[in-house]
Amino acid sequence: MNAGNGLLVLMGSGETSPTMVTLHRELAAHLGGDADAVILETPYGFQVNRDDISNRAREYFRRSVGLATVIAPDTRADGPSIGAPGNGDADKVRDLVRRADWVFSGPGSPSYALNRWHTLRLGEILRERVARGYGVTVMASAAACTVGFAALPVYEVYKAGHPPSWLTGLDLLGTLGLPVAVIPHYDNAEGGTHDTRFCYLGEPRLAALEQELPYESAVLGIDEHTAVIIDLSTSLVRVWGRGVMTIRRRGASVPVPGGTTLPLKQLRDLVTGTEPAVVPLPRRPADAGAAHRAPRRHGWHWRCGDTAGGRCGSGVAVRLGAGGAGRRDHGRGGGGA
Repeated sequence: MNAGNGLLVLMGSGETSPTMVTLHRELAAHLGGDADAVILETPYGFQVNRDDISNRAREYFRRSVGLATVIAPDTRADGPSIGAPGNGDADKVRDLVRRADWVFSGPGSPSYALNRWHTLRLGEILRERVARGYGVTVMASAAACTVGFAALPVYEVYKAGHPPSWLTGLDLLGTLGLPVAVIPHYDNAEGGTHDTRFCYLGEPRLAALEQELPYESAVLGIDEHTAVIIDLSTSLVRVWGRGVMTIRRRGASVPVPGGTTLPLKQLRDLVTGTEPAVVPLPRRPADAGAAHRAPRRHGWHWRCGDTAGGRCGSGVAVRLGAGGAGRRDHGRGGGGA
């Protein structure tokens, strides 16, 4: 067991899809055999089909990843889990999550999850796991929304028409010196005729919400079918998958393509804007889709600084203007996403 060599993994979407099997297998191998693996069902605990979602998730990890999991139920603070009398209590769930070698949480409602985790003090335990560098903690989709100091109430804004606002997040990343609001589904395109990027916010809402964030903070966007892996022992950050991680400050975006590894300190500098940062292009193909085929996202296209002999050295970002005319921007965004 390698639970002391901790990882924090954030996924933009696709957490139980075929595209993420390879990464899940890598994470399971990181722990070695006989890992205590827990699925935290809280984000979807209010749904009437929660048992079906949990069973399908368990089967996915069993068949595709070779990982036996147990469910940490959405438990009331003072008694049995919702809709499941006698199915454990809050103390048992907290202990289960605290001791687990691998914890996974995914789809559902960020606001519901935050309310439950604050009430149950599970947020404290998740922060403790990150601070101690213990085990593998995987937060995907709705759960990924909760890990920053500010969190997005997706359903309330997109479905119920509430004014855009931030919730208080778990701030797991604050323990690593990253004052960010994490937005998964960053490149979502389901809207077709309307803008559903940025986890269904769209550009106007995100631009308005950015103004409410402290100056030395940023939005950390994670594209769909993409993951950000933070090695808590080596302080290295790796972007995995077919999309990019985006650090956005006041409308200026720095995309970090899949296949890139950078020091945690460099990510801190990008987030706080303390100094210009040049993000190196990947030296190898991205884990799920070649890095050199990193798609054009939100007006950015990545060019290689040195393509001689097939090599790729330090990169520059090029902002595409009208007619495709490019402006070089060494590692810093220059306009709205």
